Amino acid sequence: MPKLTLVMERKPVRVFDVNSSVINIGRAEDMQLMIDDASVSRRQAQIRFGAHGSWTIGDLGSINGTFLNGQRLTSVQPLKRGDEVSFGKFSLFFDTAITEPAVPEAAAFKPGGALTETVYMSAEEAEQLRGAVAKQRRAQLQWEAKGRQGTFFLGGGGNLVGRSPLCDLQVPAGPTQHLLVLRTQFGFEVRNLSWWHRMKVNGWVVERSTLESGDVIEIGGLRVTFLDELVPQASPRARAGGAEPVGLQVS
Repeated sequence: MPKLTLVMERKPVRVFDVNSSVINIGRAEDMQLMIDDASVSRRQAQIRFGAHGSWTIGDLGSINGTFLNGQRLTSVQPLKRGDEVSFGKFSLFFDTAITEPAVPEAAAFKPGGALTETVYMSAEEAEQLRGAVAKQRRAQLQWEAKGRQGTFFLGGGGNLVGRSPLCDLQVPAGPTQHLLVLRTQFGFEVRNLSWWHRMKVNGWVVERSTLESGDVIEIGGLRVTFLDELVPQASPRARAGGAEPVGLQVS
């Protein structure tokens, strides 16, 4: 059976085994996966195992919408391993485990046989986990434009943002070339490449600006939130020189 990894604001918080053909997600108490947070609708989304032997995801008429890999759902869509379902502050990664979870107050497991909370990983899965964690810790841009949204992981050097297919991050709004986000010796910096559109960083009109985590960039109908890279911290076991266990049990 597949797994669901619940992620809140880039931090994996809980891993579930799915052993039911229908998982309703939302803030209401009758949901199989209840997430008690104002950014989540009472009835948000539904994951279902269909008659054709495949899993699907559909929105349940939520106000803010449900997104599959950055695209807003307008109909029921198939789910495959590694897909990201996002809503509010949260994401669910389907059939994959991202990292060792900690349980926050914002997420609540609703009993009733739909989910279990014990996950054991093989050595191969643990290696995949480490790769996924490394990617999630990279500096990134979370963008919104014309009702669409997505996440772009920044590479070294310059990263070009705009409508052109030649851009590193192609977005559906604004001029051909919006922005240049590049790494300098002091961190990351953003520069406005448009002749006609003004760029705002945290509401201030600028042509270029150094970036700190959480900074919001707006230009030509595009809104981008910059999240700086996270420096991993060693666990107490690792600092003491011991090996981390491969198996996980979430209680």
